[in-house]
Amino acid sequence: MAGGPNAQTVMCMHCFERAEREGEGIEDDLYRCTVCGKRFGIDWSRGAPTTPRWPPSEEDLAMLNFIREKLGR
Repeated sequence: MAGGPNAQTVMCMHCFERAEREGEGIEDDLYRCTVCGKRFGIDWSRGAPTTPRWPPSEEDLAMLNFIREKLGR
């Protein structure tokens, strides 16, 4: 699996809630959000994460809040 065990669960790219891996590739994985149901892929060709991607870290949350402010959400 491309993302490895630390990428089993990630933040949804649409609603920022919990998304679980449902498909594994060589360089990318497919995810489905447990809240909004959206499906999306993540390219892990630069390497699998070294820390769990869920729950989001303080750094991830700070970046999310920055993006939300810029988008006006």
